[in-house]
Amino acid sequence: MHDLLPEDLAKIEHIKSLFLATAERYGFVRVQTPALEFAEIYRSTSEFPEERCYSLVDGKSRKLILRSDPDAPLTRLVASHFRLAPKPVKLAFCDSIFRSWNPRRREFRMFGINTFGIDEPTADAEILRVIADVVDEVGFPDYRVEFNNLQLFRCIIGESRTESQSLDEVGNILYAIRFASDSESIIASLASHHLPQSIIDAILELLGCRDDEPKAYDVLARLSGLFPSLIPELEKTLAFRTALADHGIRNAYLNVANLHGTGFYSGFMYRLFPKEGAKEIGDGGRYDHMMQQMYNEPMPVAGIGLGIERFIELMAANHCPITLPSKPRSMVVACADSALATHCRPILGRVRSAGLIVEEDLVNRGFDKTVRYAESKRHNRAVMIIRSGPERNLRLKIVNLDKNCADSLVATNLEELHGILLGC
Repeated sequence: MHDLLPEDLAKIEHIKSLFLATAERYGFVRVQTPALEFAEIYRSTSEFPEERCYSLVDGKSRKLILRSDPDAPLTRLVASHFRLAPKPVKLAFCDSIFRSWNPRRREFRMFGINTFGIDEPTADAEILRVIADVVDEVGFPDYRVEFNNLQLFRCIIGESRTESQSLDEVGNILYAIRFASDSESIIASLASHHLPQSIIDAILELLGCRDDEPKAYDVLARLSGLFPSLIPELEKTLAFRTALADHGIRNAYLNVANLHGTGFYSGFMYRLFPKEGAKEIGDGGRYDHMMQQMYNEPMPVAGIGLGIERFIELMAANHCPITLPSKPRSMVVACADSALATHCRPILGRVRSAGLIVEEDLVNRGFDKTVRYAESKRHNRAVMIIRSGPERNLRLKIVNLDKNCADSLVATNLEELHGILLGC
């Protein structure tokens, strides 16, 4: 976990605001879940085993998990507050995620959007469109979208499923395939689950279509003759492809060898990459089973998430400059003595109310040091106020740090001081 210094925090807040504002334009509303949830919320739904999360026991001996993913808490939130709301329920989230197994970044900011209550691929396409809009806005050269339908494999494996085999076991088979090092390991893993040779051959043939979308569709069409349950899933996959195109998603292709998220996603899954990059910008998919697991009520849901800090790193790697919004003009004001500071303080408050940043120098350090302090804080102006002459006028020395020049002005009263500070 890392400290966030002002420049890093400014970048994070700026990118967060871009994602949230873009999501809002598509009708997503921001919600917030607690950083701590009861372990039961994660136990049956999270992709990450409980022992890999930060956990604690409270004073009533209840086990709590520090938020390791937003999807399970958001599902609980929908069940608690939006169960009877008109569908779809479109939610945006952006806050800290904690993952104890990540050696580089155990706390990071995650942006996510989720659409509850719609099982049509238009929901998934819209989610990807939101991310693509921001990717385009910040200047990535281009992007690509890689998608898969995990149900294609479940249909093939399910052809041999007996009464004693559960859906969880099918998920375990997919999980083993995902992390197998080579084809021999895949064959050994499939054989250990006593799958017929015809199913092993079909899976190997499908996995052999990596990054070759036309070949994958040809193989799926042929395998549909052997495994009839593939037919509706192939039709859904084609409809998904069409929905992406209808939403203007560029460079999208089916990669049947991508089994990312097999322990979590229930059907379609997708990842968005820089067009020439190997590290994804964000990943998402369908987890239609989660509400059923938690509350025994069916509700389809699609979502996507991405790490804000990683997004900023990918921007740098793709030569996308971060242009922060301009700040209001700012100044440091020093007064010659405490009585004068008390006299002028109401005017400083009025200048702040007008939208300027006015920092009063709390240290009597001499004006040269005040100027250096203002430079270190990246203020635009440094101002010194003293009383002078028999009329006790206010004399101002103003250093313009943007142009490296100085000026001296006189205010005969506080109203003139107000006008000078507003205009300096």
